[in-house]
Amino acid sequence: MQTAYRAHTYGEHSKNNQPQITVKPGEEFIADTQIASGGDWLHSIDDLWSLEKNVGCNPTVCVAVEGAAPGGLLAVDILDITPDALGYTAYSGGGGLPSAIWPGNDWGINTRTVRIEGRFVHWDDKLKLPIRPMIGTLGTAPAGEPIHNSCGGRHGGNMDIQEVRAGTTVYLPIEVPGALLHIGDAHAIQGDGEINGAGGIECGSTARLRVRLLEKPRNMRYVRMEDAEYIMTAACEKTTDESFYAASREMIEWMTESYGFEARDAYLLMGQVLEARVTQYVNPTRSYIVKMPKWALKG
Repeated sequence: MQTAYRAHTYGEHSKNNQPQITVKPGEEFIADTQIASGGDWLHSIDDLWSLEKNVGCNPTVCVAVEGAAPGGLLAVDILDITPDALGYTAYSGGGGLPSAIWPGNDWGINTRTVRIEGRFVHWDDKLKLPIRPMIGTLGTAPAGEPIHNSCGGRHGGNMDIQEVRAGTTVYLPIEVPGALLHIGDAHAIQGDGEINGAGGIECGSTARLRVRLLEKPRNMRYVRMEDAEYIMTAACEKTTDESFYAASREMIEWMTESYGFEARDAYLLMGQVLEARVTQYVNPTRSYIVKMPKWALKG
């Protein structure tokens, strides 16, 4: 099985990045992902994050897909994510909730390094958090200017959505030959909002993936996802309102194209069973996910 190793990463999604491996549609492969800060500093429970150690921003490995052509759709099946044995979380001061809720109260830097063992994050001697491994940054290269790995967008990118996990298929647009899939920024667990900045348990990981080539839906403008229970849409715009509106419209488009709804009836049904939330708002773009249960689409 081919592996894209964390020793060779990029700080932006770009058509100019050279892929480490090229995979065929239907082929399983491994993405060996780097920690969000970049750098090879996390080796012991006593190693603590600092601003000086933050040498990157969500570095990603780059994988090309044989036969992927602009205008198509890349389906990324996430088969498994295994976190490294150590992770960290940190608040670096100067932003986020503390400065908004307690103006003028600078909490300074607060960081914690944790063990990830036995399907738990060992927060301290008493508290263990069940892991929910996810990929924070997953996207294809844009046809235009490079997009920094701190941002999410219509290409995917730094979405920080917990549903990007094992059992989910993520649908991404193909804008350049080979698609150039970028993968990184794994979290062992993350709360909604990613409020710390380094908001989840940031960790390296070994992710097992598979890609497929599909025809892109005519009205698809934003990222789509699905798992066994839901179809999901995601948008990453500058404000939470813009992101929610965009993801909701994308859901209506999907329901009308693929499930036979009229737009106004899709909207009415969404008002009854829609699930939606902000998954992060600390990046330059805010991430909103909108979910419809598949059982409700049978009508």
